[in-house]
Amino acid sequence: MKKYLKYIAITAISAFVASCDNYVDIQTEGKLVPEETLNYRYLLNNTRMFDYTYDLIDAASDDADFTNQTQITSLEASTYYRPFLNTYKWSDQIYYDGEKDFDMESLYDGLYYANVVITEVMKSKKGTEAEKLAIKGEAQVHRAFLYLMLVNTYGKAYDAATSNTDLGVPIFTTPTVSQDIRRASVQEVYNLILADLNDAVTSGLKPVNSGLNVAFPSQASAYALLARTYLLMRNYPEAKANAEKALALQNKLVNLAAFESGGYPTKRFDSEIILSKGSYNRLQYAPRVLQLSNELLNSFDPNDLRYVMFTQPASNFDSSYTQGRVYAKESITDEGRNAGPSVPEMMLIKAEGEARAGSASAAMATINKLRQSRFRAGEYVALTAADNNDALIKVLAERRRELMGTGGFRWFDLKRLNKEPQFAKTITHTFSGQTLTLAPNADRYQMPFAPIYFDYAPHLEQNK
Repeated sequence: MKKYLKYIAITAISAFVASCDNYVDIQTEGKLVPEETLNYRYLLNNTRMFDYTYDLIDAASDDADFTNQTQITSLEASTYYRPFLNTYKWSDQIYYDGEKDFDMESLYDGLYYANVVITEVMKSKKGTEAEKLAIKGEAQVHRAFLYLMLVNTYGKAYDAATSNTDLGVPIFTTPTVSQDIRRASVQEVYNLILADLNDAVTSGLKPVNSGLNVAFPSQASAYALLARTYLLMRNYPEAKANAEKALALQNKLVNLAAFESGGYPTKRFDSEIILSKGSYNRLQYAPRVLQLSNELLNSFDPNDLRYVMFTQPASNFDSSYTQGRVYAKESITDEGRNAGPSVPEMMLIKAEGEARAGSASAAMATINKLRQSRFRAGEYVALTAADNNDALIKVLAERRRELMGTGGFRWFDLKRLNKEPQFAKTITHTFSGQTLTLAPNADRYQMPFAPIYFDYAPHLEQNK
């Protein structure tokens, strides 16, 4: 059989030789038959391969503020934890020479398998056209999510005026690589994301998935990721329209008051999750806990159950941590954070679109519907807005509270909102008595690539 190059790092930057013509031609003790459609279904059933996000960036935003010196000392002393601290410090180098970026490799691993399905399933045998299209649609949703995460981690925020020349990430649309590895433009990456999602919404996916199937893409998830994509492109009318399409299919909220005494639902029982996309490294054990900034904490009403349930004193995680509160939802669910689309995210996108379109009352109605599920009965007070701009400010504040600590939402929001003078912000992090600052649109909003990858891809342009 012919040799087959399979990527490990940046979709074949560091490759090894596997002895097969085609991944799905591998025989598995008689269970799989080469070239049959069922092979691709089994490949997508390996949901763990696609259930990843880039989880380091939660430490980079203004939601984080590490003030316990014991934590910082522990993070500095460990090779395993150091990238988490370097991300918090916006260091020029997150990983040292010879170290691999596990988050990036996991995302490109998922892309490899998505590309196998997308490029081959329509030519497979013993499956109906409808089955093949649906399988391809699932893989396209996965690929769109992965590229959306990658381009917003390593590339600049989308700007219609510069996206054709701004550096994004390398694009691979087949499971093999022979070309010189270079970064595509931000626009090219977004073009692929939009094409995949627009194909997926008409591919015959199930309208919704829940329970054990929450890791499988649905039509609702395709619309939801379109909404997120357009939001990050600052195309707010299209973001709102697609959020409404997702909500038309899935819209049930979790009443936090019902779980204040315990038993908060895990992902497969969480009606709010439209598609699971989890963080591999959790923030529920010291020293890798996410201490939250006072600015964020002070924005909560003390009766807000997101504050009561999802933040805890830092001392609960280590008795030597005497300052502040940390993000603690993972301690309740014993699961990684979900960066996949959710019902609350879609409501927030819808509300932002309404506020930006001049419908302050509609925006506040949408936000208040969400907020009612976050308070005990009798303790909720509805928000009001003086005008459209006030409504937008309140929607963005609610978005920050609702999506704190999960999958880079705040980091990506800072990047996109820095394009608007009203919301551009210099953020600060404290570190061992120092105050570090990051100006709007600074170069460090683009994460640097680990040095090891330039050994395999010398033309992979580094972020400045």
